[in-house]
Amino acid sequence: MPVRNITKFIMAALIVAGLGLAPQPASAATVGGATTSQSVRFQTGSVGTATSGMLSALALPPPVPFFAPPAQRVRTLVGVDTWFWVTPASWRPVVRIIPIGKVVVTIIATPVTLQLVPGDGSPPVSCPGPGTPWLWPGSRSLCSHIFQRASTSRLPGRFSATVQTFWTIRWTSSTGLSGTAGPVAVPTPVSLRVVEAQAVLER
Repeated sequence: MPVRNITKFIMAALIVAGLGLAPQPASAATVGGATTSQSVRFQTGSVGTATSGMLSALALPPPVPFFAPPAQRVRTLVGVDTWFWVTPASWRPVVRIIPIGKVVVTIIATPVTLQLVPGDGSPPVSCPGPGTPWLWPGSRSLCSHIFQRASTSRLPGRFSATVQTFWTIRWTSSTGLSGTAGPVAVPTPVSLRVVEAQAVLER
């Protein structure tokens, strides 16, 4: 689910509850000092402005991926287990506190899944957590992919891949209204060079 849809979802919930945005006075009714949701009509401009503000404030950080072998800077090899990961320091919840009219919305976004879309035609590879930095030959990682063909088969000689983090969203408001949404995918495009290993024969 895109981040924009999350903000629209939260805004819709607030609107249904008759909270968070200034209603048109002529159409508002109150019961015990509270505005009733059934009789409130919200100004379209106010909804759009608040949604855009929430979208901007919610901006989640895109992943900064690493590879071993370093397929971005140098190359990786066909048939080699290529690891991908992000730093553990980047794998933390993000908290945003966003005022909307008289209501304050608190959003907690938690990263749950790291995914590589290799760009070579094979299915995405997903793993829980940030992945593991490469340690030593023979070690294993859930966040890895084996390329079966070289990227020279594609122009400009690289695979157009994507590494993305999926986030779950929990939000609460100062009115007591709350909810969950997601997962939200935040992608980073990467260009990967994959080559065939060349055998060297000695005489």
